[in-house]
Amino acid sequence: MKHTDPHEFAPQLSDPDTVSPEDYIRLLHPRGGFGRPAVLIKDPEEGSGQFTLCQDGILASLHSLQDRTSFISLNRFFGSRRNANLACLNALYVDFDFHKEPDWRAGTADAVQAAIAGHLLIRGVPEPSFFLQTGRGLAAIWMIQSLPPAAQTRWQAAMRALVDLLAPFGVDRAGTDPARVFRIPGTRNEKSDRVVRVSGGDCRRHDFDALADEIFVAAGRPTRSELDARRQQQKERVTSGAPMPRGLTQCERFAQILTDLEVFRDFHGGVIPMGYRNTWLHFYATCLTHQHDVTDIEDRIRQAADAATPGLGAKEVNTVIKQAAQMSRMPATNTPREDARYSYRGATIAERLGISAEQARALGLRQVMPDEERRRRRAESQRQRRASRGSVSREEYLSENTASKEKPWLRFGLGRSQYYARKKAGTLTELTAV
Repeated sequence: MKHTDPHEFAPQLSDPDTVSPEDYIRLLHPRGGFGRPAVLIKDPEEGSGQFTLCQDGILASLHSLQDRTSFISLNRFFGSRRNANLACLNALYVDFDFHKEPDWRAGTADAVQAAIAGHLLIRGVPEPSFFLQTGRGLAAIWMIQSLPPAAQTRWQAAMRALVDLLAPFGVDRAGTDPARVFRIPGTRNEKSDRVVRVSGGDCRRHDFDALADEIFVAAGRPTRSELDARRQQQKERVTSGAPMPRGLTQCERFAQILTDLEVFRDFHGGVIPMGYRNTWLHFYATCLTHQHDVTDIEDRIRQAADAATPGLGAKEVNTVIKQAAQMSRMPATNTPREDARYSYRGATIAERLGISAEQARALGLRQVMPDEERRRRRAESQRQRRASRGSVSREEYLSENTASKEKPWLRFGLGRSQYYARKKAGTLTELTAV
């Protein structure tokens, strides 16, 4: 039996400028969805309070909410508004504090909204479902077909890409939490005394995978299918139990480290997590200094910084570039102690990037791994080598050679040496067992 999608009952409005607060609630949180949206009320005298309500409950109390400073979550929850209680992911969104951005400080919300819409159009990203003018700032909201909480990692990757794509307009980078709340249309912003309103958008609800791929392409990141293809190629090249490479030159070793760094980046959706970006870029640049055929090292590092470490300050990036350029001009040797360039053990890189033994094994990393994973692989390699030569483990040997436990010579009334001598001569069967 085919189940009816509750979104089919949501009203479809052709003119977003006429979207009322009631329509906004109906579109954003239609009946039949998993969980309930959370409502937050701020009152300077009575304090803040929050609760979850179904669509009908919110609509019934909407006029009361509009008389106060009220907010609503864009995602839905089971119980209180906490990530641990997340019921479903319902939207992608960006909050703009454009008045904090020098280029837009003097602009109006309408002017910034028009610029954002043009920016998205040129880059092939669909128009938001809603533009919400919040009294002092602006929000863009893309409604999506509901995702389960297990998809939060993919959702966060799309949110990060969206934030980076729209960074020139003063994005609030702290506003990417699933529990984020936005002001309810029709309420009045107490800081500016302006009414919050829906000011644009196409009121559409999007398929998440298709929308995320369009955002990734626009932000210069690999799509999900491209990441899957890369991971499959990596698995085909290197299995988790692959023997450790031996006798590598510095150039060859750092070429493998460079590949591991790219795999680590792909695992995180093409962008290095905050807190590791400067470290990752330094290791990336170090790898390039050990390659003989890299003539555009400064451009390579800058391109990597733009794609993998967005938000890293120009000072930090330029420092990495300057160091790498100096190191690349040093004479190359195959002895780390004699080489003036930076050189790191794979375990050191793994520690500084927070890569565990399990993660190194799952990603098939060849050089960047903790010492415990390196020892495990070496032991596995030795075991396989012994097995290929016909050796067996002690457990296997004892299971097949139980004579020392059963002592069969006692059944024939013989000593151990005499038993084996007669067995070898083939005369043991002529004896009568005792």
